[in-house]
Amino acid sequence: MSDTTNDNDTTVHDWYFTENGQRKGPFPASALLDFLETNRISGDTSVWKKGLADWQPLKSTELGTRLQGAPPPVAPSNINNALVWIVAIAPLPYGLFGGVIDAFKMDDPLQPHQVLDLLAFLVPAVINAALCLADERQLKRAGYADKWLTTFGFILAPAYLFMRAKRLRQFPSYGVAWIATFAVSFLLSIPY
Repeated sequence: MSDTTNDNDTTVHDWYFTENGQRKGPFPASALLDFLETNRISGDTSVWKKGLADWQPLKSTELGTRLQGAPPPVAPSNINNALVWIVAIAPLPYGLFGGVIDAFKMDDPLQPHQVLDLLAFLVPAVINAALCLADERQLKRAGYADKWLTTFGFILAPAYLFMRAKRLRQFPSYGVAWIATFAVSFLLSIPY
């Protein structure tokens, strides 16, 4: 059997791609095209196969010709920013929630309140992650797939807001608003 493969042969498992900093593969070309359709990868995903000098964006390989029929991403001005504005002002209600938790702790100040402390951390973290990930899914549907947005959307809301603005080439007004509302929330939580 020959070591050479036909570029049109989709049953040969010779393609690799990167995902979350790891090499995945080998896969046939047809699998990569399926991953494209399901938004697991995008035209910007780094891919490699024997014969390529280095990792390249999928859109610059022969598989990239399949992307030419795809529509461009939705214009940033047409993307709904409601979820990111909710994330941007969320530190204010989270501060209020923390105040309510502190009030419950004052009923019995000598007792340890691990459950209340855990709640004061988990509720805002879970809500932030859910809002950021919902917004990130919206961006994927609009043609702005980015694995780093997913990661930061789950871990760190302000980083997500600034990365989102950069990805969409927008002024990061919602990121600046998050910093301002966080500062106000922090100042209001200081006991007098």
